[in-house]
Amino acid sequence: MKNLYKYFFIGILALTLGSCDDDEENVTVVVQDTVETGAVLRTIQIISNELPIGLDAGFSVQIEEQDGEEGALLQSVDVFATFSDNSPDDGDTTGANFNEFSIRTIDASEFTDPSPFGLPRHTLAISSDELNAGAGVTGDQLFGGDTFTIRLSLNLTDGRVFSVNNAGGIITAGFFNSPFQYTATVTCPVDSAFAVGTYALSIQEGVFPDFGATIDWSETTYNMVAGNGDTERIIEDVVFLPEFNGGAGFVGDLVFNLVCGATIFPNQFPGGGVGCGGAMAAGSFGTQFGVYDAADDSVIDLSFIITTDDPGAGTCPSAPYVSTIRFTRQ
Repeated sequence: MKNLYKYFFIGILALTLGSCDDDEENVTVVVQDTVETGAVLRTIQIISNELPIGLDAGFSVQIEEQDGEEGALLQSVDVFATFSDNSPDDGDTTGANFNEFSIRTIDASEFTDPSPFGLPRHTLAISSDELNAGAGVTGDQLFGGDTFTIRLSLNLTDGRVFSVNNAGGIITAGFFNSPFQYTATVTCPVDSAFAVGTYALSIQEGVFPDFGATIDWSETTYNMVAGNGDTERIIEDVVFLPEFNGGAGFVGDLVFNLVCGATIFPNQFPGGGVGCGGAMAAGSFGTQFGVYDAADDSVIDLSFIITTDDPGAGTCPSAPYVSTIRFTRQ
């Protein structure tokens, strides 16, 4: 129990520091002062993470490298992608490549975007044609809900390599905002005003299996706003495990995508990266989805799996479980 609270405290600390996000200088200074033995690729802006059916599109993100030598250790960044067919009943992906494939390597010399603090910045852009070619598919074989997972691997001049496999939840989520991994989703276009406003949360399924918890989420009203692109929505300041932390729970945003009648929950860390030894992770993981009515945004259901981020480090939840929550417009 002590370890649970210890890690929860770290998660809250990350959220507290994260309040500096409105002040770019404060964020950069604190991250730079903190990154002494490792390195991060901090997300400055996700420009595009949707692949609308029938439209020319691609994935694009601006990243900034930070290390103990103020960017001088940067050698290169390897870019990989993995295709997931989340719509097996729609579109024939026979013969597709479902293994991770290489996109390109970005040399340190290409980190030339203007930066107010002199740190290396780069805008990564990957076209849908590049993604399709690597996966061995055409646009006609894709359907809403299919995804491409973009993974970045940071190479330093001293031989060290950092990626999603050796970056904990505190680095990948919250204050540092260095996930090393992104999801580009094949989508059906959605009106910008759809599923935006005040919604009440109600639990439909799932209870955290450890430490005597009886409720996963605080059943109250939350603000749902548009995110990056037409189909992404963000539910702000959702309270996870409200019976802990003195009854205050652990607060963090939840992000999901509206994809052709299904709600897709990209991999993320509820409560700002809380857990036991390693962060808890939540996501659809290609198998668990919620639903919505494309003609009526009064009810939005999210359904996803909560598990450990790194089974070798995290010890809770003691077993993966499904969490289903309903948002009803107020």
